[in-house]
Amino acid sequence: MKLRIHHLKGKAIQFIKIIFPLILLVLAVIEIRKFAIGLDIPLLRHEISQIQIPKLVIVLLITMAAIFPMFFYDAAIVKILRMNVPLRKLIKHSLIVNSFSNLIGFGGLVGMILRTYFYRTDEFEKGKLLKTIATVSLFFLSGISLLSWIILVEYRNIPLLTQTKWLYLAVVGVGLYLPILMIITLRKNKKDPDPSITLRFKGLLIFSSILEWLAVFLVIWLLAAVMKIPIHFGELFPIVIVAACAGIVSLIPGGLGSFDLVFIWGTQYLRIQNEKVVVLLLLYRIGYFFIPFLVGAFLFIKEYWEKWNKAWGNLPNVFIQRVSHLLLTILIFISGLILLLSAALPGIIERLTIAEDVLSLPIISLSHQLSVATGFVLLGISRGIQYKVKRAYQLTIVALSLAAFFSLSKGFDYEEAIFLLIVALLLWISKARFYRESYVLTWGKMIFDIFLIILITLMYILIGYFNLPTSKISLPAKFLPYIITDYQDLFYSAFIGLIIAIIILIIGRFVGKSQKWMMESSKNQEEEIYNHIFKYNGNVLTHLIFLHDKYVFWNSKRNVLFSFQKYADKVVVLGDLIGEPSEFPLAIEEFLSISDLYGYTPVFYEVSNDMIPTLHENGFDFFKLGEEAFVDLEHFSLSGKKMKGMRAVKNKFERENFIFDIVKPTFSNELLKELKEVSNEWLKGRKEKGFSLGFFDEDYLNKSDIAILKDTIGNIIGFASLMPVYDKNHTISVDLMRFKPGSPSGTMDFIFLSLFVWLQEKGYKHFNLGMAPLSNVGLSKFSFFTEKVAAQIYLHGHFFYHFQGLRKFKEKYEVTWVPKYLAYRKKSSLPITMAQVTLLIGKSKD
Repeated sequence: MKLRIHHLKGKAIQFIKIIFPLILLVLAVIEIRKFAIGLDIPLLRHEISQIQIPKLVIVLLITMAAIFPMFFYDAAIVKILRMNVPLRKLIKHSLIVNSFSNLIGFGGLVGMILRTYFYRTDEFEKGKLLKTIATVSLFFLSGISLLSWIILVEYRNIPLLTQTKWLYLAVVGVGLYLPILMIITLRKNKKDPDPSITLRFKGLLIFSSILEWLAVFLVIWLLAAVMKIPIHFGELFPIVIVAACAGIVSLIPGGLGSFDLVFIWGTQYLRIQNEKVVVLLLLYRIGYFFIPFLVGAFLFIKEYWEKWNKAWGNLPNVFIQRVSHLLLTILIFISGLILLLSAALPGIIERLTIAEDVLSLPIISLSHQLSVATGFVLLGISRGIQYKVKRAYQLTIVALSLAAFFSLSKGFDYEEAIFLLIVALLLWISKARFYRESYVLTWGKMIFDIFLIILITLMYILIGYFNLPTSKISLPAKFLPYIITDYQDLFYSAFIGLIIAIIILIIGRFVGKSQKWMMESSKNQEEEIYNHIFKYNGNVLTHLIFLHDKYVFWNSKRNVLFSFQKYADKVVVLGDLIGEPSEFPLAIEEFLSISDLYGYTPVFYEVSNDMIPTLHENGFDFFKLGEEAFVDLEHFSLSGKKMKGMRAVKNKFERENFIFDIVKPTFSNELLKELKEVSNEWLKGRKEKGFSLGFFDEDYLNKSDIAILKDTIGNIIGFASLMPVYDKNHTISVDLMRFKPGSPSGTMDFIFLSLFVWLQEKGYKHFNLGMAPLSNVGLSKFSFFTEKVAAQIYLHGHFFYHFQGLRKFKEKYEVTWVPKYLAYRKKSSLPITMAQVTLLIGKSKD
């Protein structure tokens, strides 16, 4: 029963704490409303207008600084708890806590919650922290309590107290607060032999509170001086203290309404102009309460966001940055469009009349042309902004500033100028996001940009055509005020503007050449590459590095290597990485970083299952390119029913005295000439391909053995160049496979069968027959549509290289199939990526 009574009693007190301030606030509002009815509004506006802006800013800053003494409360809490908090962090937290407490209040509850949030650590129990904060909070009113005794002794006969008795009681009540507090705390100290807050600390807290309330008074006195209110120091002091006591007793946060009402009553007794008092209170509320609260709210949101962002692995920041950057790019793009459209559709003619009065006509005409030029430039460099290029940022700031000037020059288009300046300001704020040295346009963006420029050019041509004297089509009269009707001016401005824009963009591109990625060639690094691949082992595509048609990338430790080539906006890496496996993740990250810096998108072509986890961690998606065929040489045999056809081919060529031989480099000029003839006949005029396919190059062929087949009279009719895998002679592959048209059926089969026998004798374990593109790819009806499109693009690459039929040819050797993948960035279009890789493979090597 006692517990229930205690519970009901607590609820009643809470209810009174909420209802009582609300009732007083309503009464205060009613009284202030009565007062406001009698105000002279024009005079009020006049008083506000009399304050000069520089002086107003200084006064508000000084008013804001008045909350500084409250910093000592937080310093005391930290000192008592022996916490090591950096000064800058302590000041920030103090500003947040005290600005919130001043405006919101709730009897110090807000301050206690925020201080607990900021100062709570694993070192302290929550109870100890709350107890310290609560004890320090008790001294917040000690200063005003002490100052109220000055009022009771020296100013008890002022009209404000004698005419309004309850105010006298409010001052007495506040005055008694400090003596009662000291009695209670001193009694507790006797019971506690080691109090956390000593008498010295209590004295410092009281002194801090006195400073806080004196600062409030001095700020109001400064505001009165600025407003030129004729009030003496001794007259203002009791009014401020009594009003403060009334605000405290009312329990309304910040004394809102109650403080103001009592302050107005006090100044009315002194016959001070009401309008001046209202402006003073307004400045006080703005400077001491609202501006610090806004600053504190900003700092709190910023700190909370940083903690929350860190807890979520920086995902919120990434999302916000992407969205804000996208909006910024759109705004700059729109800025360019606005300039181009406004040049052809100037709109309100009256502005041009105003401009003609101020500027000469040649200047207006020149600004018109430059506006068109700047519009085209902004459209052009908006892509640089999208890609976060440093040079684009600098150029855009200049272009937007000039565009704002030209907007004013061509007809005082102030809305357009303001919009452009706001975009420039937003761009300037986002300066830190621009880090790339250059960028490469994707096909899709390039097509869109070309389409847009053509569309705008057509707009100018059509508007000019409609205004030709000979035109049979005329625009409706209601559109005429909004367009340029002088077709010569329109054509001339558009033409000159486009030429200027092209010149600017060409100069910018020329200047940016020095910022391009300095890619390393493999030509002068052969010895280092050989040492590396012999140390770490290679893969089935490693030998293609020595074609020297690709660049090579070394990680910073130079213990990871791979080759790559650029095509459009992609850098395509060939095969798996070579080097220390533990360094692969960091090497990929290095490559992604430098690719990103210069605006390229990485693609990994023909990677194995081993690379998938690492690439997936770095944001890659995968498309199965096909399967690679491996012959198990340790168990390969021509015996058995399945190999009957292969035995027949081998026996036929041996019976007819065809000669199989392995020739080792260095090759004679005569041999290379004969091989070249076979290659040319096999190509039938087609261009050599490259990248993932070997091509006929004498230096390249001289780096490995070649299997040749001669007819009965000693002429070479076919050959296959061998590709070392650099895995300590466990695996070997084949590269160029070419034979003369008209050669006996089964020529390549005989070369392979003879190779298998020779390699078995040499101790090799596996023979790589190469990949069967799109083998077992896209067969399911549930395959993604984009993958099916990509598969068709790759499949119909037979215009560049014959892919079909390869799986059937290789299957007869009883091979093991190993999948190979294309790894592409998830943001990239798979069909476009596949088309670019296919074109890269089919690129002419003339």
